[in-house]
Amino acid sequence: MVKRRGLLLLASSMLVAGLTNFASAQNKEVVIGVATAMTGTGAATGQQIAAGVKLAVDEVNAKGGINGAKVRLLVEDDRTQPGGSVNAFNKLASSNPVVIMGPTWTNFMLTLAPIIKRTEIPVFTSATGTKVTDPDVAGGWIFRAAPPINKMIQSLIDYASTKIAPKKAAIIYSNDEWGKSGYDAFKSAGFAFAAVETFNFGDKDMSAQILKLKAAQPDAVVVWNSLPADAGLVTNQLRQFMPDTKIICSNACAVDEYYALAKAGGEGVLTVAPWVPGITAESEDWAKRLKASDSHAIVSYTSAESYDAAMIAMKAIGSQAAAEPAKIREAISAIKDYKGIVGTYSFDERGDGLHGGTVVEWTDGKMKPVSATQ
Repeated sequence: MVKRRGLLLLASSMLVAGLTNFASAQNKEVVIGVATAMTGTGAATGQQIAAGVKLAVDEVNAKGGINGAKVRLLVEDDRTQPGGSVNAFNKLASSNPVVIMGPTWTNFMLTLAPIIKRTEIPVFTSATGTKVTDPDVAGGWIFRAAPPINKMIQSLIDYASTKIAPKKAAIIYSNDEWGKSGYDAFKSAGFAFAAVETFNFGDKDMSAQILKLKAAQPDAVVVWNSLPADAGLVTNQLRQFMPDTKIICSNACAVDEYYALAKAGGEGVLTVAPWVPGITAESEDWAKRLKASDSHAIVSYTSAESYDAAMIAMKAIGSQAAAEPAKIREAISAIKDYKGIVGTYSFDERGDGLHGGTVVEWTDGKMKPVSATQ
């Protein structure tokens, strides 16, 4: 353990040393923005993003910043609304940030994509919808610090098909790009759903849809949406009407926030996560640092991905002689084999940095890995 901690500290020191290449004396500070939900139904998730970025910024500033230039963090609340994300992004863009950390929800990022292309500011996101980093959508300005859903969903489908092997499945998904992508993936994989229902982002009552699912008498129900609060609500209502039915869920169910809402209803739920807290000594050490910086911070793949994204962004900034967005974009694109908390990042031509996930099952209040992808 001592040896591993020593290696971790050495790697951290090397990263901060790399930041000192940022050679522009007139830059007294570097601005990094965060556009995320600090209020509304997605506040718990948005606060995880802000906490992860803040820890990264604090650690870099504590070691002198980027070549003596302190990093100033600006956080704008999108209120868990697509329109709010536009307002938050525009406000940040007016402050001349070098990089912006965007929302984690696919529909929000797709709403922002035309604005991101127009402003030409590099943006990181943990939104996993396939279209988010499509070159025609992103224009090369969006970078993903999470595995794309097509990579994660296939591992979940493979596991569910062979280990759960439902004879009659049903699905309920959010009526947006993210939800439809999950439905299409399962259908393409050969899942013949006996019943299909949808709901809208932030709905509070899905009992009518669930009663229709119940009428089909499924032995497994797929829940596919992006908001943990919605996933928790659907889980509780499914357990009310179909207590013994197996639930297969999107990564909205792969955070502690979800289990806090679903409680005992979350037991046995199968889902997929980019990362599981405490799976390595390095991630365990990072989790302690996060809690030490903010006792209210939630240790999750969302906060860890956001920390990694901020560190990668600052590494890219530090490699350039001036804070020019196009140069920083090129520097991010060139990053390969960067060892972060969540995994090893190598950015491809789309801007995707991670390429695998872990299938997990909630057991005794914890996510237990049952299968991993590379």
